Amino acid sequence: MTQAQTPPLAPLLIPARLRHPGSPEPTSVAPPQIHDADAHTVLGNARLVTLYDQASWSEGPTWWERERTLVWSDIVGRRVLGWREDGAVDVLLDATPFINGNAVLPDGTLVHCEHGRRAISRSDGKGAATPVAWVAEGSRLNAPNDLIVAPDGAIWFSDPTFGLENPRQGVPGHSESGRTAICRIGNDGEVQRMVDMAQPNGLAFSPDQRTLYASQTPEHGEGEVAIYAFDWDGTTLSNRRRFATVAEGVPDGFTVDRRGWLWSSSAKGVEIFDPAGTHLATVPTPETCSNCTFDNRETRLFVTGGAHLWMLSLT
Repeated sequence: MTQAQTPPLAPLLIPARLRHPGSPEPTSVAPPQIHDADAHTVLGNARLVTLYDQASWSEGPTWWERERTLVWSDIVGRRVLGWREDGAVDVLLDATPFINGNAVLPDGTLVHCEHGRRAISRSDGKGAATPVAWVAEGSRLNAPNDLIVAPDGAIWFSDPTFGLENPRQGVPGHSESGRTAICRIGNDGEVQRMVDMAQPNGLAFSPDQRTLYASQTPEHGEGEVAIYAFDWDGTTLSNRRRFATVAEGVPDGFTVDRRGWLWSSSAKGVEIFDPAGTHLATVPTPETCSNCTFDNRETRLFVTGGAHLWMLSLT
């Protein structure tokens, strides 16, 4: 397939409201387990609340500042959902091609990882998404999983094969490149495979943009399950090293705050690490956590897992 052969658009369906405005629901879960004084200042009074609990498999949260909306995916339900600040939950995109990760471009446009069309797409959160990249270095992408947007507008995404292997979350197929990699879409629209990893997954940059964190979560023993750090000089990734592991489950998705703390998913909940990789705290969730993200002010952490979207208000 060439870039000129654009995959077909998803069907346009009328958006629906899934939850009417209302207050969050209390969540029956233990309080944060804190091992550090600075973390206690941030988390000491924080308690998890439930914003929505009717998804099939929640993933890919991102804060859409322009719309004051938390955007996330129900991959198996094939919807992109939006939580509004009045408590309402709307379907933003329906009958999606198994969209997983979401992010926001500097102009406020949404970008998405699609397992089904094996593409990166963009949308305005209404109707259908339009593919913008599906080939890298002459071969088709696998099943883009998670993505972030750098301050310069470049889109970074992980490209494992999970969406080719699990028919509940994608369309069965094979890897044309034979590689699973971290990829980058530059401002010229070209897609480059930056570094190979054994089933790469979550991504985040450090506050100074000099360190890229990327997890690998192989399911068949192809490599270690861990979060790795790379140096980024604006051109290449180098100095790969293991940053941290989680005690239970996998570091599926994560985010980094302005302090440089990394907040990672795990089977226990959200695990928090400082820039040296020291474990600071655990925020338990009622079931396996898949991902998390902050609002722009970093006063709220939004957490996805299973059927749920949760929120943690921070001091």
